[in-house]
Amino acid sequence: CAGEICSQLSARYPLACPQIQECSVAPSDRAVRWSTFGFAILFGIVVVLGYIPGLNAPIHQHHAGADPGEHMLLGQYTISLLDDVTHALTALLLLAAALHSARKSRLALAVFGSYYAVDAAIYLITGFLQHDPIGSNLALNLPHVVLSSIMLWLAYRGRASILAAAQP
Repeated sequence: CAGEICSQLSARYPLACPQIQECSVAPSDRAVRWSTFGFAILFGIVVVLGYIPGLNAPIHQHHAGADPGEHMLLGQYTISLLDDVTHALTALLLLAAALHSARKSRLALAVFGSYYAVDAAIYLITGFLQHDPIGSNLALNLPHVVLSSIMLWLAYRGRASILAAAQP
């Protein structure tokens, strides 16, 4: 079915995507589940790293220019308690999805990939509007841009239903 859809799309739009046949290759269910598990571990590590005293400013103690309850993760990222809770819930739900099924893993990757993409966009735009230095604004938001891009790629790559929805 996916090959038929790709053939129809490439016949209709030959210049738009000359390698449309490659677009039908989705990551295997096993790869999606292991990747989801890996993201769960990564988000869990982000939370844990925030509580290792030698790597950070004092935990949830006020530091210059920040709100109460924030700390510096690895001296680079300002992390609030809300960030910790969000990252921890992301880790737990990605873990549950990875243990359940590839379908749930793709759903979780799509949901959290979208969430972190919107989060990155909001903070990139806010930084631009507040005239933050472009380099530091990009560096600050780069982890969310990269992670959300990979998560969305895994969730949607080669999905026949997505290709079918693209048909006019």
